[in-house]
Amino acid sequence: MERIELYLTEHPYFRDLDRRQITEIARQATARTLLRGEILALEGEPCTTVYLLLEGRVRALKMSPQGREQVVRELRPPQAIYLAPALDGGPLPATTRAATRATLVAFPRDAMVDILSRYPSVAMQVLRDMATRLRRFTSLIEDLSLRTVPERLAKLLLERAESPDAHRITQQEMAVQLGTVREVVARALAQFEAQGWIHVQRGTIEILDLDALREIAYPGGV
Repeated sequence: MERIELYLTEHPYFRDLDRRQITEIARQATARTLLRGEILALEGEPCTTVYLLLEGRVRALKMSPQGREQVVRELRPPQAIYLAPALDGGPLPATTRAATRATLVAFPRDAMVDILSRYPSVAMQVLRDMATRLRRFTSLIEDLSLRTVPERLAKLLLERAESPDAHRITQQEMAVQLGTVREVVARALAQFEAQGWIHVQRGTIEILDLDALREIAYPGGV
């Protein structure tokens, strides 16, 4: 419990609470550890638990009837998982699976709803977080509906180049994030390399021409 309490003390949702309040909230939580690739919960299941990510990465994804996957979001600490269905009472909107070994702080749904009712400052922080998520989902929809795979790939490479904590990613993982298949990603990478924009070697991608990728990713300018 001490680890959970320390985590909640530093979590954005609870920053305005005093130590006594955080201790009371921590008593309602438990820790859960996932191995890499382990499923946390499946789309369509009833919402029984809200999770806060303590360590590692968890992917929220949608699956087609044919088995294709689309990563909706990759979650990192201290992000929350399944807040929306906890609030509206609906089923889980996406399957979640550990991208790495992950540790989560789990609250029963009723406990989290009660916390939001009792502590307005926590509820306000949650609203801000959900507003940010809505903006990100809007951007994802725009990418999938209006951008070609090379445009989406160029944008992904730029985002990773600008991220200080970007982890190594496979072509299959890129395909899942881009809503396509590995072969299409491989062809697009080969085209970028032939143009001299990137260099691919032993699973690593070195960007040689950022400006060229920006022109592909944002054809109308940014």
